[in-house]
Amino acid sequence: MSILFRRLLRPGPASIVVGAFAIVAFIALLPVPRADGELIGSDGVGYYVYLRSWLIDGDLDLSNEYAYFAHAFKTPEPTPLGLAGNKLAVGTAIFWLPFYLLAHLIALLGDWLGLGLRSDGYSYLYQSAISFGSIFYGVLGMYLAARSACRYYSQEASGLALVLLCMTSNIVYYMIFEPSMSHLVALFCVSFLLRYWQRAFYQQERPRWRSFALLGAAGGAVLVVRLQDAIFLLLPYCYLLWRWIEALRTRRFELAQHWLTGGLLTVLFTLLLFSPQLYVWQTLYGTFLSSPYKHDHDPPFYWLQPQLWNVLFSSYHGLFSWHPIFLLALIGLLMAGKQLGWQRWALLGTLALNLYLVAAWWAWWQGDSFGGRMFISALWIWQIGLACFVERLWQQRSGQIAVLSAGCLLLIWNTLSLMQYRLGFVSMGDPLTWQEMTIERLRLPWLLLERLLN
Repeated sequence: MSILFRRLLRPGPASIVVGAFAIVAFIALLPVPRADGELIGSDGVGYYVYLRSWLIDGDLDLSNEYAYFAHAFKTPEPTPLGLAGNKLAVGTAIFWLPFYLLAHLIALLGDWLGLGLRSDGYSYLYQSAISFGSIFYGVLGMYLAARSACRYYSQEASGLALVLLCMTSNIVYYMIFEPSMSHLVALFCVSFLLRYWQRAFYQQERPRWRSFALLGAAGGAVLVVRLQDAIFLLLPYCYLLWRWIEALRTRRFELAQHWLTGGLLTVLFTLLLFSPQLYVWQTLYGTFLSSPYKHDHDPPFYWLQPQLWNVLFSSYHGLFSWHPIFLLALIGLLMAGKQLGWQRWALLGTLALNLYLVAAWWAWWQGDSFGGRMFISALWIWQIGLACFVERLWQQRSGQIAVLSAGCLLLIWNTLSLMQYRLGFVSMGDPLTWQEMTIERLRLPWLLLERLLN
């Protein structure tokens, strides 16, 4: 294998290649007509209206934004205060802020120069800016996850796992076609949280106070982007609790005091970073502690009837049936031994809790979804598992051929699936038949040709 190819497989170059591909593909598709005439859609509108209302109108009255996007987004029911509600978290809009501000400055300058740019906060300029922001955060999150995997496995295995996870899973879809969803920002936040925990705390006797504060801030960022990702906070926060208990057990009371104080500092900064969401709930709904999601369905969760098999293997957006690369990553985690130690069981347990939460939700199929989109936030864990899987096979020439061949096949399969889904050959919100997922997918090139000729 050439030296150049090996260097490209390192996390840095691999993430640059993936990011460049996503940006070029997104730009190339900008001229393509959209059914609703907007770049953003679905839940992306719910995140976007926060940003436009804050910066252009200077308030949280979302009614005029909903009126503008009425053709692309169902206006939520009024809140108990009579205001336009929004069940979606506010964090994604906060992370988009620098990109939106840059777009607004360009729009104002273009308007002043007479270039005809609209500075109303709605145009393609603004929508493409926040889309680029999501792609940026997604690529950065994948890079952080790959660097974390390098702690246990080679750079080549980690970089190749990065490319495979992006290009053969649903991540590539949400980078190119629906970057206005929160998944890429959530991916970044979880990856940063776990990467920082790994670097600043793991095997550290006495972490600095600023490390506790930054860990808490990272945890708060995870919550304010997607509250359901609170599961991933269990890894670092339970670790802090374990270190405190261990210090007490060994009667090292001064060290125990250090970890207890640090833990409280972590919680404080978590709440501080989560406070914008509390403010939004109070402003729109009149209460600090009432997530509107729980009013979507009664009951919102069926804790004793989780649809575990369906979430993983059904044709209704099943995680492994739609994207087998995640199954390979899980196998890699199960294969991991000495490199991960106790962390293997912690990571598997976190995935199990994530699965249980999704499976118990009344909408376990995750709405209009290209596969199991609720598992994208777990990229940091999938990355480590797939890096292990690749590393085991990469030692021999035959193993390298097997990995690259399987990767190419999965890439082709995912591309066909993506085209089938995006071009309307299958339903986005209903379960697929197994014929649609197999025979019809293989026939897609001929079906496309027939559509073009007719």
